[in-house]
Formats: sequence, C-alpha cells, structure tokens
Amino acid sequence: MSPLRIMVTVIFFVICAVLLYLVFLGKGEGADLSGAIVARNNDTYFSTHGKKHTKEALREKATFAFLFIFIAFSIILNMGWGL
Repeated sequence: MSPLRIMVTVIFFVICAVLLYLVFLGKGEGADLSGAIVARNNDTYFSTHGKKHTKEALREKATFAFLFIFIAFSIILNMGWGL
C-alpha cells in the first residue's frame, strides 16, 4: 500500500467521523411518537426565513459539505488509480 493511499484513507476516516458527529448532533424532526401520529406544522414566516443565520443552518450546510467530500473520497478510493 502506497503512502499516498494510506494518507487518503486516514483523511477519509476523519471525514467519516466528522460526518457522523454532525449527523448525530442534528435535531431529529418528527422522530418521536407524537410527531408520527399528529402532523405538526408550527412553521411561521420567521421560523422558516430567519433560519439561514442560525447555528442549525450552519451545521446543516457543514453536513452537506462533508457529505459531498465523503462521496468524492469514496469514489477516489474505490477507483484504484494506483494510489
């Protein structure tokens, strides 16, 4: 195994750990029993449009960024390319 492949694999595991942390940190929406029985929709104008500046929005954007990085590293590691 080449040193480059080892380095890419270690980076891949770090990305996996960060992605798992971000996913588990997120708020589960409708995961409880009452959310499954009663469709609650408490969204107001300010709760939907003012969300882009909150910590939740930043965490959500970071999750999507790490998701795309994870997919790219998965493809790179599976293609082989002599790494």
